Amino acid sequence: MGLCVYAQSDAEYQGWMKDLAKTAQTARKAATDKSGADAATAGQHLEGIYKQIGAFFAKRGGADDAVAIAKKGETAAHDLAAAGSANDADKMAASVMAINGTCGACHMAHRAGQAGAYTIK
Repeated sequence: MGLCVYAQSDAEYQGWMKDLAKTAQTARKAATDKSGADAATAGQHLEGIYKQIGAFFAKRGGADDAVAIAKKGETAAHDLAAAGSANDADKMAASVMAINGTCGACHMAHRAGQAGAYTIK
């Protein structure tokens, strides 16, 4: 039973990663286009994804760095939503850069395999 629950969590995690990549791309475009409304929406959605990722790694154990990276992403996404609501282009751009930084840091530490067949370390 435990293995089944764990496998479902891995599948959910992979879905969050795909959603994160797509939404981060939307956030980058919104920041580039200086579209505050789109940035706010993307930021709110990203914040929720980062919360789920942080909880996933917290339950998994042994990945305190991933939990911290997810928290940084959550904070950056929250900042993006606020900057978008205020239509502050500079803060939108800075928030997107912070979000982008979380992806690479976590992938280096916790992603194995090749495109199309990634696994979680």
